[in-house]
Amino acid sequence: MAAGFEHSVANMYFVPMGLLIKQTASPEFWGSVAASPEAYPALTWERFLAANLLPVTIGNIVGGAVLVGLVYWFVYLRRAS
Repeated sequence: MAAGFEHSVANMYFVPMGLLIKQTASPEFWGSVAASPEAYPALTWERFLAANLLPVTIGNIVGGAVLVGLVYWFVYLRRAS
């Protein structure tokens, strides 16, 4: 996450938190950050699930299985004696 890659578990916290802030924050909050909920029209539950969480989770599964599998295969690669 800190390196800029998408991570499904981190996204399951950060994006819903942003959605809850967008939907429930008080006018005082929006005044303090000099913005409004209307400034974030693309931040919706539907877009989060379909355009973020699903592809990121699939990528994490495939990337983890392939990369970790390749590393283990390479590390334990031995000739039969």
